[in-house]
Amino acid sequence: MTAAIASLLILLAATIGAALFVQPQPQDSELARLAARLSSDDEEERFDAAVSLSILRSKEAAAALRAALDDVSERVRAAAINGLAGMGDTQSASLIAAKLLEDKSLHVRKQAAYALGELQSIESRPSLIVALKDKNAEVRGAAAFALGQYRDESAIEPLIVALKDKSDFVRAQSARALGRHAASRAVAALIEMLLSDKDTEVKRQTALALGLIGEASALPALRQASQSLDPLLSEAADQAIKMITSKR
Repeated sequence: MTAAIASLLILLAATIGAALFVQPQPQDSELARLAARLSSDDEEERFDAAVSLSILRSKEAAAALRAALDDVSERVRAAAINGLAGMGDTQSASLIAAKLLEDKSLHVRKQAAYALGELQSIESRPSLIVALKDKNAEVRGAAAFALGQYRDESAIEPLIVALKDKSDFVRAQSARALGRHAASRAVAALIEMLLSDKDTEVKRQTALALGLIGEASALPALRQASQSLDPLLSEAADQAIKMITSKR
């Protein structure tokens, strides 16, 4: 009897094990369900699926989101871009770079620029530099911000040129990026902007950039800016002065 029971238990365990082996895992089932929803005729359903796939953070989810980059809805395309960036999926960088340069939607291009900054892929840098000349200021500013996320010597001259952009947002983000690059050859242009720009936020970002670069030649302009009646600008200038003088 004991041997028979033991054999029965072994057979039962093997049967259960086999069933568990072939049974889809919960995440696999959810992935399949969400991937199928990306083909729905309902835009809201596809958008929700793209957002939900971003949470799964798997290779299969990334593949599904890459397919969604060509969705007819700009909301879905942007959600797919954000999801891929959040996953750190550098394999998608070239596809997102193409969206930055070619997509007709301002929203998608802007999200693509921010995503490329988050992914920090070498292949994406040329696209970001080209995007500094996008027809829309929000995209140009997003590209400047993204270029400040990692150092790239080839971006410095285009960013210096962008300091002359008609958009306050673009000038401010370009100054910020140059500071993060510690671009010493941008100091003269940054000093000029600190002294002459009309926008306070541009001046604040410029002051901080000069502090990060650390050139003593910026001190006179920073001391002048520290006397500004705008508390945020004067604080930024004081902070920059401390950054420079602490290095001497």
